[in-house]
Amino acid sequence: MLKLNVPTIETKRLILRPIQLEDASDLFEYASDEEVVRYLSWPRHTELATSETSIRDRFLTRPDHGIPEAYAIVWKEEMKMIGTVDVHTVHHNDVGEIGYVLNRHYHNRQITTEALQAALKVWFADTGFRRLEIMHNVTNIASRRVIEKCGFRKEGEYRQLTREKDGKYYDFAFYALLKSDLESE
Repeated sequence: MLKLNVPTIETKRLILRPIQLEDASDLFEYASDEEVVRYLSWPRHTELATSETSIRDRFLTRPDHGIPEAYAIVWKEEMKMIGTVDVHTVHHNDVGEIGYVLNRHYHNRQITTEALQAALKVWFADTGFRRLEIMHNVTNIASRRVIEKCGFRKEGEYRQLTREKDGKYYDFAFYALLKSDLESE
């Protein structure tokens, strides 16, 4: 049985805490940026109400559906929520699928890697996952680098898996990390 409430985590530069409705304006700041949502499955937010609804109806209801709370990534220097890192889907009771997104103004600082590494420890040690999975559009090189830095092992590629916002089909690389992989480090 998974533990669905996640503890707050503090790293050198970040605070990871459960997302809150009060994060809506920060979420809207990056969710309304076409460049940020380019590789994401959801459309660009065009109004603040969309971000509020997303938090209220998607993020905050996850424990009701057997999915752990999502982490808001808070930049300590400004105490601003700049992204999320979360398990968005659970399979087989102990396998989670991960996603993340970060405000473009904070890209290229290794923030996503720092956040994901911290969250992985909690998801395996406290939440109860045995296996965590992640995939990315093969053209998203930045995401591939984060995944590899966090120790995930590539298991394959799905050819022409989804049609993206530009109308083209893309291949997706698929990775996994086992609890035993982290324990052996």
